[in-house]
Amino acid sequence: MKTWKQGFSAGVVLLALAACTGYSPTPHWKLHTSDFEKLKPGVTTSAEVRQQVGIPLTEAAFPQKNEEVWEYRYLDGSTIVMLAYLHFDQNGVFKYAEHELDPAYSGGIGT
Repeated sequence: MKTWKQGFSAGVVLLALAACTGYSPTPHWKLHTSDFEKLKPGVTTSAEVRQQVGIPLTEAAFPQKNEEVWEYRYLDGSTIVMLAYLHFDQNGVFKYAEHELDPAYSGGIGT
């Protein structure tokens, strides 16, 4: 049986490792629906998205589709937590976005 001290120690180690890697996604409370409305398909680049919107939660490459998808958590209004999936082509140009309720905050129910 693990004691709370062992669990706490493991948590501290994980936080320290995350800090060392420099990974720090933009907090969802700093992002809103309007941040994504500024993105223009076929025009906005991934570098511009990173500058305007921030660091995504995840970045996934889909080589067979020649596509990369970035995931962001954000607020719609003041309390509804959403997920945005931004799709980029092989040249890093924004193609389109998908938005859905974040199941982690909506009781496990998606769109």
